[in-house]
Amino acid sequence: MRDRNVVFLIEQTGEDQPSPLPYTTRRDISSDRDTLSFLIERAILIAIAVLLSGKVPRMQHNEHPLIAEGALARLRTMYHVLTEAEQRVAQFIEQHPEEVVHLSVQALAQRIQVSEATIVRCCRSIGYRGLRDLKLALAAESVTPLQEIHEDILPGDGVGTIARKVLQSDIQAIADTLAVLDEKLLEQVVEALLKAARIEFYGIGSSLPIALDAYYRFLRAGLPTTVVTDPLMQAVSAAQLPPNSVAFAISHSGRTRETLNALRCARNTGAFCILLSSHAHAPLSKYADVSLITSARETAFRNAALTSRIAHLSVIDALYVAVAMRRPESSLAALERSTTVIADHSL
Repeated sequence: MRDRNVVFLIEQTGEDQPSPLPYTTRRDISSDRDTLSFLIERAILIAIAVLLSGKVPRMQHNEHPLIAEGALARLRTMYHVLTEAEQRVAQFIEQHPEEVVHLSVQALAQRIQVSEATIVRCCRSIGYRGLRDLKLALAAESVTPLQEIHEDILPGDGVGTIARKVLQSDIQAIADTLAVLDEKLLEQVVEALLKAARIEFYGIGSSLPIALDAYYRFLRAGLPTTVVTDPLMQAVSAAQLPPNSVAFAISHSGRTRETLNALRCARNTGAFCILLSSHAHAPLSKYADVSLITSARETAFRNAALTSRIAHLSVIDALYVAVAMRRPESSLAALERSTTVIADHSL
């Protein structure tokens, strides 16, 4: 691990208003420290930064934490619902996170040529109280070992280098998704799946294999599950869902017309509707009772839709395990029956 400077900035006023230069705490992390010591020191530095701010508020229900995780992942998932000016702020922060950590709200506004209010609104739109909290999250994120693994693939890269970059990009997608997933929403989805009289999965294009994987998993666990692969027949099937059904739509963009039609038909029957997507507040979310949002990054040869498959599959896996753990005896019995049947077809 090479030498890095970790900088945590706390504006002494506690508000994102014109203020003196921010208070700076700087520590050097030497290259001979092991990972555990490094992570412990990072946690201590964050705690000191919060104490120095003079504000350690108690959390209220539905209130955002002081330092929410995954600042860059949040920017990507919320980008499409930001205003044009806020998108300019988001683009600059994503491209220059280390520079932003050192800038006051006034300096950042001048750098991007937007108002200070626009910067504060952008921060609040992605779940932070203001620039101060966003800078704390960026500072913590900048020293995370996974932070530097996202590299674009270059023409001169060998096969081994390409494999490393692709796999590391997948690791990053999972880490970013973990940072933005809402645990309470996951709990709601698990409860709905456990109570469902029927669970139906929808998805087309690159989302269809994920829908099929989800169908196989939950079917083997003994849940009343089905999947419709024909885009037009998805809406037909959704319109005939029985009472107490769950409709589970998967769409990276959240804008696929056929998937939207299926989820809308399911919603009209009274089904509990779930959306798994990479974009918050997408058109499909209008018909979803719960939206599970993942995060993924684009590279030159892999768009976000391809990378998001790993994150979506990981979420499905997490839901499958959570459901199985809630009904262990039934799930194990169903898995044993499935394994017996599959074994008969093995060579």
